[in-house]
Amino acid sequence: MVSVKNIMVTTDLSAASYSAMEYAAWLAKKEKANIIVFYSVDNLPTVAYHTVDLTFDKFREEILTNERKKLKEVSETFKSIFPRKFQTVITEGNAAQSIVQYAKEHSIDMIVMSTHGRTGIQHVLLGSVTERVVRTSHCPVLTVKSSEGFVNVRKTNKAKKIPK
Repeated sequence: MVSVKNIMVTTDLSAASYSAMEYAAWLAKKEKANIIVFYSVDNLPTVAYHTVDLTFDKFREEILTNERKKLKEVSETFKSIFPRKFQTVITEGNAAQSIVQYAKEHSIDMIVMSTHGRTGIQHVLLGSVTERVVRTSHCPVLTVKSSEGFVNVRKTNKAKKIPK
């Protein structure tokens, strides 16, 4: 029998990723599993900054601080539906590679991700992090079609609008 004890749910901090959070919460409750909420900040471009007090390191740290704050806000929104304490992880780098690498290094049993469902030229230009993770992950990946901006908080049985 398959045992799922560690579930990693990914987010890009957009409303599109919220439906994956709900599925991860449902699955974690069913399996009595731990949840890791994972966010990867894209590689920051190295460009010249022409200000008196802004070095690349300060710029990078300001962005990461802001992203940590956003991740905390999103996590707090979902805290009530997660069956137990959860962990948040933020990394910097290529999202697909970071997800797969973290999952492998930390014995993740399942990855839950939303998909935007882009097709055609949007898919070609923007690519699909979810698709790359599905192709390269060592563990199962549950893909969830996004339901932009709404999450059904099962404990209260009420739909709640999540701010963007």
